Amino acid sequence: MTIAPDASTDRQWPEVDIDHHSAYFREHNYEIYQDLLARCPVAHSNTWGGFWFISDYQAVFDAVQDTDLFSSTPEKGVPTAGNPDPMIPIDIDPPQLEQYRRILLPRFSPGAAKNAEPLIRTMSTELIDTFIEAGEADIVGQLTTPLPARLILKLLGMDESRWPEWVDWTHSVVHDRSSEPAKAMAAVTSIYGGLVAEIVRRRTDGLGDDLFSDIMRGTVDGEPLPDGDVIGCALLMLLGGMDTTSGLTGNVLVRLDEDRALRQRLADSPELLVGATEEFLRHDTPTQGLARIVTRDATFHGRELHAGDRVLLMYAAANRDPAVFDHPDDIDLDRSETRHLAFGAGKHRCLGSNYARVMFRVMMDEILRRLPDYRISGEVVRFADAGDVYAVRTLPIAFTPGPRVGVAG
Repeated sequence: MTIAPDASTDRQWPEVDIDHHSAYFREHNYEIYQDLLARCPVAHSNTWGGFWFISDYQAVFDAVQDTDLFSSTPEKGVPTAGNPDPMIPIDIDPPQLEQYRRILLPRFSPGAAKNAEPLIRTMSTELIDTFIEAGEADIVGQLTTPLPARLILKLLGMDESRWPEWVDWTHSVVHDRSSEPAKAMAAVTSIYGGLVAEIVRRRTDGLGDDLFSDIMRGTVDGEPLPDGDVIGCALLMLLGGMDTTSGLTGNVLVRLDEDRALRQRLADSPELLVGATEEFLRHDTPTQGLARIVTRDATFHGRELHAGDRVLLMYAAANRDPAVFDHPDDIDLDRSETRHLAFGAGKHRCLGSNYARVMFRVMMDEILRRLPDYRISGEVVRFADAGDVYAVRTLPIAFTPGPRVGVAG
């Protein structure tokens, strides 16, 4: 990475050569964050048509709170996603934002996530049963990916047995949009077709007690949501439900293979997993950041921003800011400062955070209990593009075979 003044305009800023969708970024993201935090936490990148790269905690936190200056309009993407409709509510600004979130919040409350824990544990047990006798598995492909995918489909009232094709489509939307945009758009088309079919089915059979039906019942400004909004909202639920929780869990499993003492401490004291979840979210944040677009000329943390500038708010970098977290590159289960930004903050804070915590904790608890001596047995393959979500795609492990336990009832 190089840093130099920009001589092409009269605007003075540190110019950085960062392509967050590149292979180099995927392999060196934390080194890049460390360098930026030390030298220019608010910098401008000349890639993808130019955008601001904000890495320090305070600037990221201030930006997510200021929805008037930093808009979430769909044009904010670096590059833009190209979806025909906004993904709701992530692409919506206040005051309508609150109305859309109000439709979704009851299904994503802390109580709803807690009530789903027995189901999540049953799913985890069933999935581990499918490979525990073999003594080997791709733990990402056989547990951490299907469990969240099946759960979000179940919450939406959709056929959870179709999770593999929905996962393929959503992974393509997230991870292929910069390198293979045509493939990503084909996946978007497939998702739209599937969601239109869900709308037609409910209009034929009637709405049910599920998240998709809640979205169709929803109103904004007293009017029912148009089909485009219903699709955009359901699409976001799928993208959030089928990628990030698996990303976090895979990242942590790699860490615990490297740090066997930490793994043993968690296995011996599973009650530590509640607090450890927050530290892992900080240290191994899957969602690297989200984009915004500047609405007007303004000075922000010493930089002159202009209307139309695109901005990346790098949550993963902010979570490694030494000004907030002592020894930020260490995993410290006794850390006193736990206010990480893995789920963002402010009005756009992640709706699925409660479910993500429960799923991660249950999967880790089951892995540490049933596969306590797991070890990575082959190549760890990450998604080629880590600019949006830093995640493991394939994680082969070996372990002492164990018995299937089945699920009562």
